[in-house]
Amino acid sequence: MRRLLAVVAALVLLAGCGSSGDQAAAPQSKRLPDLTLQGFQGGPSLDLGELRGPAVINLWASWCGPCRREMPVIEKFSQQNPDVQVLGIDFQDRQEQAAADLVRRTGVSYPIYADPTGELSGRAPFPRVRGLPFTVLVDERGRLVYGEYVEIKDVAQLEQLVREHLGGRSLS
Repeated sequence: MRRLLAVVAALVLLAGCGSSGDQAAAPQSKRLPDLTLQGFQGGPSLDLGELRGPAVINLWASWCGPCRREMPVIEKFSQQNPDVQVLGIDFQDRQEQAAADLVRRTGVSYPIYADPTGELSGRAPFPRVRGLPFTVLVDERGRLVYGEYVEIKDVAQLEQLVREHLGGRSLS
């Protein structure tokens, strides 16, 4: 029985990095927390509480398969929709070189920040992050209006989320 539980636990960790498609508790009308995120690879830091949207924030880690697959899609969205800020947060990832290699390989050019200890998790209005990838949308007043554990599989999917939750913006 212990062996079976160990195998199941390993498969959960390897197969995905979170609960695909689980929408987090609705954080409607909640301002982003006053939290300074360190810049990725020594880049500039970000005072998250000062961020104003429309914005897409994607939490990811180098060890997360769905995260690796969606990063080029999010990059393409970023290039095609310059009126929407996109940023990534390398979340609870202690593999700094693997993360840097992933950013390079996927061609990501949007700003990346790091939260190696998971300080963001559970800081209102963010739910306790229980898996990756996790994508949130921020409105023009700096409020987190949507959050979901989901792999973004194509640009149209992310454009639909932005239209639906950030006021019907015309995209692309």
